Amino acid sequence: MMKSLTLSLIALFVLVSAFTGCDTSAVNEPGVDIQAPTISITSPTAVDSLGDDVVPVLLTASDNHMVSRIELFLSNAAEPFAVLTTEPWESSFDASELAEGTHTLRAVAYDPEGNSASAKVTLRKGIVQVEEVLRMSLVEIVTSANCSPCGPQNEAYHTGTQSDHYKQRVATIKYHVWFPRPTDKLWIHAQEWIRPRVEYVLSPISIEQISAPKGWVGGELINNKGVDWIAAADADMQLAAGAKIELERTRNGSSIELSIKVTGITTSDYNDLHLHTVVTESDIEYNDGNSENIHYEVLRRMYPSASGEKVTLDNKQTAQFSRTIEIDPTWNGDHLEAVVFLQSQGSKHVLQAAKLHL
Repeated sequence: MMKSLTLSLIALFVLVSAFTGCDTSAVNEPGVDIQAPTISITSPTAVDSLGDDVVPVLLTASDNHMVSRIELFLSNAAEPFAVLTTEPWESSFDASELAEGTHTLRAVAYDPEGNSASAKVTLRKGIVQVEEVLRMSLVEIVTSANCSPCGPQNEAYHTGTQSDHYKQRVATIKYHVWFPRPTDKLWIHAQEWIRPRVEYVLSPISIEQISAPKGWVGGELINNKGVDWIAAADADMQLAAGAKIELERTRNGSSIELSIKVTGITTSDYNDLHLHTVVTESDIEYNDGNSENIHYEVLRRMYPSASGEKVTLDNKQTAQFSRTIEIDPTWNGDHLEAVVFLQSQGSKHVLQAAKLHL
């Protein structure tokens, strides 16, 4: 009798556990929902042209529990133009109030626990002259003059990017680092800017888990092979440019005034853009134990800091920036290049890069 009762209780426990384990909530602790809703914009679509009419907005949204509200934004507006709390998920906006050009419609869905997801679509109003802006690929390489594997990969990359095609479409920055040994004088000279930048591109991977060389193309980690950095740059060049960057410079002795003009293309899709300005030097004769005797595209300094300058730029909007570059006595002023790039701080996506011989 007692044995039968014990077996029955065990069976009941297993049955209850099975049912309680079938909850569809995503949890990181019992009873806590961490699953975000899903949302999409059905109308309008990116191919639609806006006039001066009222534009219907149709959305679909779902959640493992429920969607509590949807907020709708136009371009960089801080406040939503509509907040929806019940189905059907529909609204509208008056396009007559919008200027000609491109605009971003963004929808953010929330569940009762505060989890959120967003969707966006870029719309066009009026007849917009579309200028073809070629994308320049940004290649960032973590290296060291005393890292044995770095020499062959840097050589493979340098040899493979000497054609006019790459010289016109690729901007390269090499960050000399403090590992495996902190004796690299190219690291010592520019460590104020190198370390925070390298820690940023490596994040969330800790420095202790990384070895050189490593390559990033367009803000995305590739690996440690020079040929793969080139292949990734080829693919990155095919992406649409998110901005247009134009550079001009005037030089007076050891002082250079760099003028930067940035025009937004899809910049209104981001609220965390940073403009980075870098000075690199090439043809540096130096050896610290690996196979390299000449170093190219070595970072010398970043302006105004390793974090760049935060900018907000709507689509088709233009902004002007200036940088004063004082040529350090240890640099060869004939072998300097400015590299400027626009990057989303959160996603690390590089919208566009540009370079200019100084």
